[in-house]
Amino acid sequence: MLYSPFSLSVDPMQKLFLINYEKDPDEIYQALEPQWFDDPVPGRGLRVIAWRRDGYVDVYQQPEVPKNHDFSVTAKGLADLIIHPMPGAYFHVTKKGVDVSFAFTDKAGRDIDVKIVEKNPRPTRPFTLLAPVGSSSENPTVLPVYLMNSFAFVRRSMTEVKISINGRLHKPDTFPIPMNGSRIYFMRYSNDTFLVDWCYEYTGPLKPYSSDNPEGITIDSGENGDVIKSISTERRQHSISVTFTPPFPEITGLQDKTTLKGQFVIKANKEAAGRISGSYLVSREGDEIQVNMHPSGGWEPKPDTLFLKFLFKAVSMFRNWPKTYYWTANIKLRPGDNPFMESRWSRTN
Repeated sequence: MLYSPFSLSVDPMQKLFLINYEKDPDEIYQALEPQWFDDPVPGRGLRVIAWRRDGYVDVYQQPEVPKNHDFSVTAKGLADLIIHPMPGAYFHVTKKGVDVSFAFTDKAGRDIDVKIVEKNPRPTRPFTLLAPVGSSSENPTVLPVYLMNSFAFVRRSMTEVKISINGRLHKPDTFPIPMNGSRIYFMRYSNDTFLVDWCYEYTGPLKPYSSDNPEGITIDSGENGDVIKSISTERRQHSISVTFTPPFPEITGLQDKTTLKGQFVIKANKEAAGRISGSYLVSREGDEIQVNMHPSGGWEPKPDTLFLKFLFKAVSMFRNWPKTYYWTANIKLRPGDNPFMESRWSRTN
């Protein structure tokens, strides 16, 4: 049997749009984040994350959208989840850019009405970004490897913007540096998200690995099945893999009073979006096993334009936020029964 202390899961979200107006905030909310889901199994529809000024988030979503999402990576976490029909809401991305519209009544009884449409005939130049959502999480339960494919900023020229809360219009934040010759808002969107949660916090027995698992996880366990060389999964046209060098040992076969160190690399779409790298340590003392993992290498992007090279160099947070994450797992071997694990994430400044 092969027991893995690691986990991978993929969120069904398909599109994401960040609408910031922090310089002209509402008394409650300073940003709105519509997310689009389009999958027959978990559901189809719109979710809007309302980022509050106190660091928490309220979530408004249509009834068909999945309700079991973990919001621990969003700043201080979830305050309230409200189901709202939002009739007529849509989220499109055309050759001219983003086209989004939604309206709902918030929990304070105020009407929120948003419509943003790019009408610029010049084609956009999207790129891929590792979303730094994990940089704001105070109590993470997972390492969020959230890839924003087909990612772009909203251009200021020829764009219709309406952010109305309780009858008052709010101005979106702007970005001080032109991108590809165009002035832009700090509003940005991804038409093709690939959101992967690496190693959820877990307390309970470990189950032996099976190739027919419902999560679609594949483990390369080597010729003898006694190590973990890599863990991978895929969704739509995207894939992610975590490779261990040297291979991570199968925990029940680890010799007593042994400590092993190694490196791991997380790559999405065969490293087209760069990589996250770090170190691992595993040790055994009697029936107790401890595993530590630290993404100490951060994110190494692959910028292909001068703007992106400047952006990733000037704003180090994009590259460095994974370095603040630490994962620890304590595993108790139980003869005749599955091992029992307690794992936790923590952060440092």
